[in-house]
Amino acid sequence: MALTGFTRDGSCVERDDDAGSHHICIDLSSTSSNDQNFCQVTGQSNWCAEQMPCSDTSSTQCPVEHWCVCQWAFSSYLQAAGGCDAIQTIDCEATNIKAVEAYRQQEGVKKYDDAYQCLVERCGLQYQVYGSA
Repeated sequence: MALTGFTRDGSCVERDDDAGSHHICIDLSSTSSNDQNFCQVTGQSNWCAEQMPCSDTSSTQCPVEHWCVCQWAFSSYLQAAGGCDAIQTIDCEATNIKAVEAYRQQEGVKKYDDAYQCLVERCGLQYQVYGSA
């Protein structure tokens, strides 16, 4: 698997110098309901389907699989894809809880509410759902 994470150490870590907050890990080897990957849905060049240096040896190229994406990019991805049920698999174990906390702080902004709900539902988190007692 290709190196991932803001620091390319395989984890979606919290760092002060990571302005994009690369906290949500998406399994790019999975398929979405519309057969488009994260790059295609968000209108980026299709680096999602490329080979990058492997995690065990940087001299070899591997497919991009588990990738840490920015919080803002994840919320945009959800909107463009048509919702949580239409996106690729989230690697919940590699996703940083800071993403959930950041989305909670933005309560009332639909795209962040949707991102929060998606992470809570897909990852089985025990957070209060907005609007519930």
